Amino acid sequence: MTTETYTGRSSIQMPAWYHGEQRWTQLTFVEDDPLTFDINQWAEVMERTSSTAICISAGGYIAFYPTKIPLHYRSAYLGNRDLFGEVVDLARSRGMAVMARVDPHAVHQDVRDAHPEWIARTEDGEFFEHWAYRGIYVTDAYGGYNWEFTTEVAREIAADYDVDAIFANRWQGHSPSYTDTARRLFHDASGLELPTSADPVGGERWVAYHRWRRSRLSELVAHWDRAVQAVKPTVRFIPNLGSFAARELDDSVASNHVPFFLVDHQARNEGETQWAAGRDAKRTRSIYPDKPVGLITSVGPESHGYRWKDSVNASAETVTWIVDGFVHGAFPWFTKFAARIHDRRWVPAVERAFQLHRTAAPLWQDARPAAEVCVWDVDGPLVSPSARKAGNGIYQALVELRVPFEYVNERSQHRLFAAETRLLIMPEVSEIGLEAASAVEQFVRNGGSLVVIGTGPVKPDGNLLITELLGAQLVERRDEVVKNNYIVPAEGTGLSTGLDGAGRIIGGTRLATLRTPPAVSVDWRFVPDHPDLPMEEVYPRSEAVVPAVFGAPVGDGYVRVIAFNASELYAEVLLEDHLTLLGNVVREGLGGGSAVLLEGPGLIDCASWVQDDGYTFAFANLTGTAALRGQQRSVWPLEDLCATIDVSRLAVAAGRDVQPADLTVRVFGANGQVEETEWALDNSGAVRVQLGEVHELGAIRLDW
Repeated sequence: MTTETYTGRSSIQMPAWYHGEQRWTQLTFVEDDPLTFDINQWAEVMERTSSTAICISAGGYIAFYPTKIPLHYRSAYLGNRDLFGEVVDLARSRGMAVMARVDPHAVHQDVRDAHPEWIARTEDGEFFEHWAYRGIYVTDAYGGYNWEFTTEVAREIAADYDVDAIFANRWQGHSPSYTDTARRLFHDASGLELPTSADPVGGERWVAYHRWRRSRLSELVAHWDRAVQAVKPTVRFIPNLGSFAARELDDSVASNHVPFFLVDHQARNEGETQWAAGRDAKRTRSIYPDKPVGLITSVGPESHGYRWKDSVNASAETVTWIVDGFVHGAFPWFTKFAARIHDRRWVPAVERAFQLHRTAAPLWQDARPAAEVCVWDVDGPLVSPSARKAGNGIYQALVELRVPFEYVNERSQHRLFAAETRLLIMPEVSEIGLEAASAVEQFVRNGGSLVVIGTGPVKPDGNLLITELLGAQLVERRDEVVKNNYIVPAEGTGLSTGLDGAGRIIGGTRLATLRTPPAVSVDWRFVPDHPDLPMEEVYPRSEAVVPAVFGAPVGDGYVRVIAFNASELYAEVLLEDHLTLLGNVVREGLGGGSAVLLEGPGLIDCASWVQDDGYTFAFANLTGTAALRGQQRSVWPLEDLCATIDVSRLAVAAGRDVQPADLTVRVFGANGQVEETEWALDNSGAVRVQLGEVHELGAIRLDW
């Protein structure tokens, strides 16, 4: 196998097998699969889906190959077969990359009896029996089972089979474990005892535990990666890291030991929107922009409360989920649990999604993001529900406004200094580190626009970021639910466009009273809140005085504050007036609007990509009855879409002079082909492109 030097953020040698186009099949065996496995059926699936790589169950909880390691449980139905080896040979015959899946999260009774120290404990010291299948036991992620036993399994597979990588699933543990090993390691690192359910979630012990857990698991990933490379230098260890992959590991380990990330967000849970697929891809890319990212998609539904692992999702749901992922840069990966195919309806759905990827994704395969908007992202086990809602609310608003954006966060602010970045939105962010605060201030003073929703973050010195930028002083923060609050526009404000006839609109349910200096321009003020019952008492007792939406120039930039929970509330109730207000604020921050204005019907989730030789505006069509909840029954085709493109702003992202005369325009639409199309210049010099019918995926490509 050839290798190539990786010249991005890390300096590791990266095998060529995960560069370029990737489409993955994952086959997760169940124990009795050796009795009925039909290899020809799966060869057909790989052919139909144009899969370039495969991940196959090998070992861990159950071995599907003739392992020689004591206590490594072999499938009772394996007999003389080597099920794993058969699929490896099939994949290699097709020129596919191969990854071996191991699952170390549970073991059988014999392992518990031989090595009780490997088994996680409950808070009261009992063995942690598996919650879903009694009689087996959950392992301690921090001790000898992972560090010793799973290491030997990975080394055996790497030595005996022609694989490119070992993939670990459910390896991070399901609790603090409470073993003697975990207690000792945590105490040595922190001086504390492991937290229990009696400790507050944001308390000292849980905060320390999550910090230690990340460090310990990062060390484990590095240990596994070194172990398999000691067997074969080209083999890598790939940890499954959940829906926000990059958050789980220390930077040094992720940079040097994780060649690419997999986002394990297999389908929507209750109440999730379809854009959640692309969101998780963006989150990972925000921290490690130079590493490939893949989205694992199940062929069946997901649920917080139920697991129907041998079921099939609605076809439109599967296709759109995969499409939204790769629009935002995550290569597609589908997973099927059990080799028997009881319901074949998922096959054409995956085939359709993978075909769309094969045809259209090369337009932005090696591109870099070119969005002019950044959103400050907060996520993690200690983030409050209201903060998470606020992030979802601004995401939903930007999707509806058709504004491409990228994430920045405490660990990565590089997008703030991209030439094209014009606007940063901080949706009810509560805290910020000194280095990050300095980066935000520099961004603003250098000409960027900042929108702060709520009071904005507090710095480690206790000062609000907006106090230092604007001089606005916090008088009162009302975090309890405020009822019957409204805001009224100031005369002549430019932030009331689209609200003609509205003397006031709904305000927030969490408010901040801020004292603003004279230089600040106030565009909306709070109507004093008042009772919502009895009806005879529903009126304000005084005039609107307190600023609700205000802003001022700072350096060469501008800071805008919305002093209530507009984004959290939008996630909850989707009020049109709040979308209109947010849209006005975003357009102001962009100097009038987005570089690409796409007009026409529908709900789309768009992304902006640039390369040295061109630009791509790609979008997933989410239009349907169940885009915001449930399973998408069908995606409604869109017609009469027209894009207006400010080429001068794309040239900023490309870092080169681009003239309309140099352009060739291609589009991807309902016919499933990338085709050259006609275009025109409007009176402002912008390029106008008329799209034909669009089904699940649309794209406009400008070559120069």
